[in-house]
Amino acid sequence: MQNISLVAFYGDKPVPLASLIQKLQRCLANHQLLQDKFIPYQLTQVHGTIIGCEGCKTDLGVVNQWFKEKRQEIKYIDFASLINYLQHQVNLSITIRFGGYDRNTNYNFLSRDQHLYHRSFQLQSADNNIIPVLIGWSWQDYAVTLAIDNLRRDLQQFNLLHKYHTNPDDIDNDFYLRLGTINAKLTSAEMQVISTDLRNCLETQLALYIPITLNDLAFAQYQDLTLTPATTQIFPVAEITANQFEQFL
Repeated sequence: MQNISLVAFYGDKPVPLASLIQKLQRCLANHQLLQDKFIPYQLTQVHGTIIGCEGCKTDLGVVNQWFKEKRQEIKYIDFASLINYLQHQVNLSITIRFGGYDRNTNYNFLSRDQHLYHRSFQLQSADNNIIPVLIGWSWQDYAVTLAIDNLRRDLQQFNLLHKYHTNPDDIDNDFYLRLGTINAKLTSAEMQVISTDLRNCLETQLALYIPITLNDLAFAQYQDLTLTPATTQIFPVAEITANQFEQFL
């Protein structure tokens, strides 16, 4: 299995984004319901995934995991064309808006049928842990756009399927960043209190607009889903050639 993802903001980050991540990590670390139960990720490893490029290596190439699992189709990832597209053809930058989502404002967009205030911060169960997640959305001209979802969908031409595009009309426009892990079992009431506190913190701050540029994109070859720096190799999209990349597959 080849564990590779196309990610944004792994490593260096715009200062405002780094500050927001650290602010939320402090809020979690100091929360009365968590105390020492929250373990923050290193700032370096916090990232947003554009699309997973996972697959099984064969003599004919890398079979995309998500086309096979979600649609029962055998598709070989065209990494050379993918890299060329990202370096020379894709329409960047894409601006992501984090925070400042007023619960009483209609943004004409729902994320998984929920208002953006409610989705801006989530606690997601994973194995025996809980993952705190910051979520933003592509934004232009005072409104949410589908730029992130469209980019993920466009990459199907290179035989990559976004794992949340099981059906052709599925939409996943969320750009999310995992902030760490909570090593505890929380009641639903406790999770609601923590989530509300963090959402309120995000609601009252000024909206943060962060552009994703070519220089922010990288392929991450990882051993664990947290993309621990010590075991993750990073290949900046702006610098890598197809031949160089294929040597690592």
